[in-house]
Amino acid sequence: MDKLTSFFGKDESFLKDYFYKKKTVDTLFGEKEIIEKVKKPIEKIAELYIEQLKTIFKYVTEKPLVLYNGRKTPIFHFACASNNSTAIKIASQIINKKQSK
Repeated sequence: MDKLTSFFGKDESFLKDYFYKKKTVDTLFGEKEIIEKVKKPIEKIAELYIEQLKTIFKYVTEKPLVLYNGRKTPIFHFACASNNSTAIKIASQIINKKQSK
């Protein structure tokens, strides 16, 4: 958890609330609180990363390109952050071209 807090610049309670949701369900023995992982955690990581980049840079690509390995497992996100609008236009064209395939 220490690595995540230093990487994202958020505290542990924020990250737990962002990636896990508490839910109360009724059981035969009364209410029980369960903790579930959010759906599509890879996309949630990318959203948080883009959000943090926007606090530093003027222009950031909205949706990163997810790159996969041979086993169809996501290995990283390609995103661009810059203070130059032309760089974002070029990166967005690359991302849109790859995502449409």
